[in-house]
Amino acid sequence: MSAHRIAARHSTLAFDAALRSLAARAWSPEDVRELLGRLLDATGLDYDQRVEVLGGALVAESVRPYWLSGNSAGAAHDLLRRHDDELADVVETLSPVLLARAEARDEARKAIDLLEALLAPRP
Repeated sequence: MSAHRIAARHSTLAFDAALRSLAARAWSPEDVRELLGRLLDATGLDYDQRVEVLGGALVAESVRPYWLSGNSAGAAHDLLRRHDDELADVVETLSPVLLARAEARDEARKAIDLLEALLAPRP
């Protein structure tokens, strides 16, 4: 097993232990917000990345109860709309923004890879 896989396995075990510890406590929404802020601080993500993570989490959590029931993305969103019209509006507004940012990031990564390949010394 490679060193990378061993490190990943240890990280997973540590994360699982942390989750068990968290599950043993009763959490208020304020406690969770503070914990999320501290977690984001520890990751070193910049502002834009933090906003994308939180926006993605909001979208995922909004549709999760409907998606886990085996519905398609469209059906899950329709069920969300019937349950909470305002939240469905937020998801509809936020999703394209998050998708556009992710696509722009992927395109930038591809452009950098192409430039590096072009600038790499040739044998």
